[in-house]
Amino acid sequence: MQIKDEFKKLIPALTAEEFKQLEQNCLDEGIREKIITWNGFIIDGHNRFEIATRWNLDYQSESKRFKDENEVKEWMINNQFGRRNLSNYQRSVLALELESVFSAKAKEKQQEAGKLKQISAEASVETRKEIAKVANVSHDTIAKVKKIQAVATPEIKAKLSTGEVSINQAYQDIKKEEKK
Repeated sequence: MQIKDEFKKLIPALTAEEFKQLEQNCLDEGIREKIITWNGFIIDGHNRFEIATRWNLDYQSESKRFKDENEVKEWMINNQFGRRNLSNYQRSVLALELESVFSAKAKEKQQEAGKLKQISAEASVETRKEIAKVANVSHDTIAKVKKIQAVATPEIKAKLSTGEVSINQAYQDIKKEEKK
């Protein structure tokens, strides 16, 4: 089994407390869920694999089939939405990782329809709608998070992840700074 940084970094890291709890659960009960791979790379279960390796615990694995890395990323993100209690900010950041996947799909649809021009504003709007739908937030929230991701400090992003600061507050602070 191999670890691909791009896949590992795609999903928000567990907090130290969450990792400690998972580690204790694994020590008490063993590794209950399979570690999922694609082409030999872990796509679900990085933390469980780390714990199993550290403590020499037995685990099971399962290999999934996907057309390409875009399908893998889409599966990983959708899988996390169903399993973890993520904030709207974290959900939006994850969904934005799918922007290129949705843009490529929109471009394919246009080409199939005989429109061989570049991705239009309509396709761009569809991509934003798809991202918002996946994250279960408004397209306005996605636009704000995209701006925040582009310019906010790591400290602000950390506060957003914990809910210490709201998306709207961080966005308004950025807009105020830009006006100065």
